[in-house]
Amino acid sequence: MLRLSGRKPFHLVPLCLLLAALALPRPAACKDNWIEVKSPNFLVVSDAGEGEARRIAGQFEKFREMFHESFPTFRVDLGKPLVIMAVKNEDGMKMLLPGYWEVKGRVHPAGYYMPGEERDCVAVQTNVEAEFPYEVVYHEYTHALMNLNFGGLPVWLGEGLAEYFGNSTIQEKDIKVGKISEAHLMELQQKRLIPIDALLEADAHSPYYNEQNRAGVFYAESWAIVHYLMTDPDARKRQLLGNFLKQWDATNSQVEAAQKTFGDLKKFASAMESYAHQHVFYIVTVHVTVHGDPKSYPLRPLSPAEVASYTSIFLSHTMRFQEAQAHVSDALRDDPNLALAHEANGLLSYFKQDFPAAESEFKRATELSASSSPAFYYLAASQMHQGTTQMDQMQTITAALEKAISLNSQFAPAYAALSQFYSMNPETHEKAFAMGKKAVELEPGNLRYAMNLGFVLVNLGKVGEARFLADRIQAAARNPQEIQMADSLRRAADMRAMMGQSVEVRSQPPPDSAAPTAPGTTKDIAIPEDSESPPVSAPTASTSGDPPPTSMPVRIAKGPEYRLEGKVAAADCKPTGDLVVSLSINTVLMKFHTADWKSVEITPDARAISAASPSCSNWKAQRAEVVFRGNARGEFDGELVALHFR
Repeated sequence: MLRLSGRKPFHLVPLCLLLAALALPRPAACKDNWIEVKSPNFLVVSDAGEGEARRIAGQFEKFREMFHESFPTFRVDLGKPLVIMAVKNEDGMKMLLPGYWEVKGRVHPAGYYMPGEERDCVAVQTNVEAEFPYEVVYHEYTHALMNLNFGGLPVWLGEGLAEYFGNSTIQEKDIKVGKISEAHLMELQQKRLIPIDALLEADAHSPYYNEQNRAGVFYAESWAIVHYLMTDPDARKRQLLGNFLKQWDATNSQVEAAQKTFGDLKKFASAMESYAHQHVFYIVTVHVTVHGDPKSYPLRPLSPAEVASYTSIFLSHTMRFQEAQAHVSDALRDDPNLALAHEANGLLSYFKQDFPAAESEFKRATELSASSSPAFYYLAASQMHQGTTQMDQMQTITAALEKAISLNSQFAPAYAALSQFYSMNPETHEKAFAMGKKAVELEPGNLRYAMNLGFVLVNLGKVGEARFLADRIQAAARNPQEIQMADSLRRAADMRAMMGQSVEVRSQPPPDSAAPTAPGTTKDIAIPEDSESPPVSAPTASTSGDPPPTSMPVRIAKGPEYRLEGKVAAADCKPTGDLVVSLSINTVLMKFHTADWKSVEITPDARAISAASPSCSNWKAQRAEVVFRGNARGEFDGELVALHFR
């Protein structure tokens, strides 16, 4: 080491700056150094240095342990990776979340949480100084943990718990939980509270609840009630939260459960208003001893291709496809044989619904490395989404899903997809039920998995259980699509009960990974172990009842399919390609639609629409079998797949 004594030190020019001045290529050492830190339950990818990366990993481990200490009987393992991109400054957040910088005046987040089908993605900025810098992240992580334990929660309780745990201060050896949110206090003390019965019954469609604006009275009041239930000594002694959940499970009514737990609701509302207007609140200190010193977590440097791949995966999950493409292209150029890069490219193609390209990329990823459950799952899902396959390919799909499960026995998406696959064959309907039930048990808050299981129950002839599940999905629905899911399942169950063997239900499509999984809003979705209804096999697609020969293509349904017979009450086909068919079934009138009648199989051919002069008015009063999918929209009961005249 050169030591200079008694004189002014030299100002040495960094090599990177010197090379830049000489317009020479910049070596890799001049770029940001990215590392990967693996804690027992999280993976941190960071350019903020070893100390910050380990600190972030340790904080998440402590939060997880604190949650487990608060609810010892709850599950806390997500069953899928949680990848945290810990960037050193705002430029890193801008790279990951460009949309927040595209609109002038929009708040620039210090933390972001994006749930996904195969992994959850988090972004945090490490150089921020605030009391609750990652409150949004811990809020959403709480939702994810509650999703492991409930098919949903009452909206006020789910959001109240998320706000309560989100305002946590993580320290060296303990966590302060229940710290006061000044924004919530201002709302509570300056605005009129929501009537307690209205708050309890609020759902995702309530005018009081606005998921986009978490600063309102609904969030503040929900936080205050949960804060009381979790911290007040008398409330804890009387176990009010646990008793409310038990009463709610028994009564299926929030108001009745609240009355039996809290007593007179007017008095409870008055007590909560006084609680919300006080100035001193209890704070719970949870002592944590994270297993393993964060300094001992495995660390390794990341190549530029790996960093670009992780960045592309994050951007794909946030639907920034153009930026994701740029990063994954860089990754593949730098390292064409990097499995993670091909997985990232496959994910991007899958989200863009280019399933052949996705299949090719995931296949390459699994060839390069056989260690990623998501890669094997998406390989199978990409093939299934393409709608047709050969028998040997069907075996390949099953093998890929079973491989995903062998790598991660808690990976719910693979169980759900296997359930769909097994439900295609009456001989494997019981396997379909077992796989579907496992998926729901692993992620009870994922309503798509519950929906898939519901169709399996219909196939088995367990109509009562399917209706029960439809009711639970209906109660848990947070958007119109989920409400429609419940309605489709209920209709399928009703059709099976009414028509018996003449209803054929095909499988639910693979879970839509492009759509974030939202937390549920109602109680646990429980499937009874036994059923009073005997299993009844639905007929296969083959009219002869024999399995199709291996040389013939087998159509895999892109959605749950039903078959109904009745009389055509009306038909309207337009030059634009739209086709609407109304079918009269006993006293029920159902309406089906397709935007492209050329895609509909119509037999016999003599009844098909003429491309030159589309007309289908002569179909009226004809007896026909309609094959349709359950993903109905608007006024229609289903999407038309085939029309077979008798």
